[in-house]
Amino acid sequence: MDVAVIGAGAAGLVTAHELLCAGHRVAVFERSQSVGGLWNYDARVEDDPLGQQPSERIHSSLYSSLRVNLPRDLMAFEGYTFDSAGGGDDCWPRYPHHGRVLEYLRRFATDMGVSEHVRLGHRVRDVSRVSATLWQIDGQSFDAVAVCNGHFTEPIVPAIPGLGGFPGTALHSHNYRRPDAFAGARVVLLGSSVSGHDLAREIATVAQEVYLSGRLFAEAPPLRSQRGPVKRCPPVARFNNDAVVLANGEIVAGVDAFIFCTGYHYRFPFLATTVASVYENWVQGLYRQLVPVEAPRCAFIGLPFRIVPFPLFQRQARWFARYLSGGFPLPGLAERRREYADQIARLQSSGVAPRHFHRLGNGQIAYLNSLAAQCGDDPVPDWFTALWQEHNANAQRHPAEYRDRPLVNRGPSKVV
Repeated sequence: MDVAVIGAGAAGLVTAHELLCAGHRVAVFERSQSVGGLWNYDARVEDDPLGQQPSERIHSSLYSSLRVNLPRDLMAFEGYTFDSAGGGDDCWPRYPHHGRVLEYLRRFATDMGVSEHVRLGHRVRDVSRVSATLWQIDGQSFDAVAVCNGHFTEPIVPAIPGLGGFPGTALHSHNYRRPDAFAGARVVLLGSSVSGHDLAREIATVAQEVYLSGRLFAEAPPLRSQRGPVKRCPPVARFNNDAVVLANGEIVAGVDAFIFCTGYHYRFPFLATTVASVYENWVQGLYRQLVPVEAPRCAFIGLPFRIVPFPLFQRQARWFARYLSGGFPLPGLAERRREYADQIARLQSSGVAPRHFHRLGNGQIAYLNSLAAQCGDDPVPDWFTALWQEHNANAQRHPAEYRDRPLVNRGPSKVV
């Protein structure tokens, strides 16, 4: 089959590789001038610090000092180790700098013969479903399409009363690069996921005071009793000029800067909503979080979060490539509809908000094994599960220094 892949980041590159391995003809469309997607660090920031209406969208959301939050042997593609025998180097730290990840991806694209299939500088404008077996990408015909455009580019900024009257600096973490601008400042960050923790710790090395706000800290002790470089506090209720009022009534006065670490939108501006629509940051209508129930020749690679991304991308791509090759049949339309409805009902009955429907966490192992069972792939190896669990426990016990602490479990990549 002729298959279009939209995006040449990690998801697009490994999807193209799996499609080629399955015997398909592949064209990868990449809007920028290089492969690697968000791993291409860009020191520029947008003219709208909140990233809502910039005159020019900056694709990457990396900050200068970022190191990955997963061990490199865990995040490697299967069959392409993150060491000197593959696309990395034995001497790289186990949690390498983002520049090393870009090197790995560029080597993968070259070594796996994917680069020659990438059309750089091509921004996809329109993806149309002509029939059940025909798609058009900007007027070019394909039998199937894989959407790999990423979801770490368009910032989510929740509406907080009084934000418009805040006299200090307000920005989204998408436009954060270095801590220098916050020297001596009183800074509040909103968001208790990885980026919030990492940025809070880095900014605390230069700022006067740093406060990290989020739902996870709803029961945090009073601010006056907390010690240490970062004080944790409940969600923000509103702004009152330069003061931030918290949900528990406490007030952080004299705030100089406020940083939203509040995630990103799923966006597919080139796709009709009849293929996939987004509701409360949930991509609706997908069978196995992968292909539209009604149009399974379109795959969305990499939507789940709180996962080990590169291996998940690869297994999703392998599932799609094998399906297109006739390696296994999908259930009929009625059965796909029932399975999808059952999945949503389970999430809703468990109290999961729609914005978290793509969050897998520890459920990713069962998810990957279900894909493997369906498409004839091997199950997730024991070392992967063991290393994932050890890494998680280590990061929870030692959030500030887990990247520099040793791990017992190992993957195939050589690490020192």
